[in-house]
Amino acid sequence: MPIALIKIIEGRSPDKKRRLIESVSRAMAESLEMPVDAVRVLLHEYPSGHWGRGGQLVSDIRAEAASEPSGAQLADATAKLLAN
Repeated sequence: MPIALIKIIEGRSPDKKRRLIESVSRAMAESLEMPVDAVRVLLHEYPSGHWGRGGQLVSDIRAEAASEPSGAQLADATAKLLAN
């Protein structure tokens, strides 16, 4: 019985996790020419404070991105400056 171990950052909806497990199971069953019922998928979810990307914690990257103004906010600020 093949087992897929998938590690993801927590926060995805049950529906997204369900679709992930279904698609991985189908792909493995098809590739290995075996019944999908024989495939096992294990999801390991980690908090963003336990996951690093580019030498930084993902929680820090997300906090930094949330504090930065969006493109629309920058466009509004630029329009206001040009209007004065």
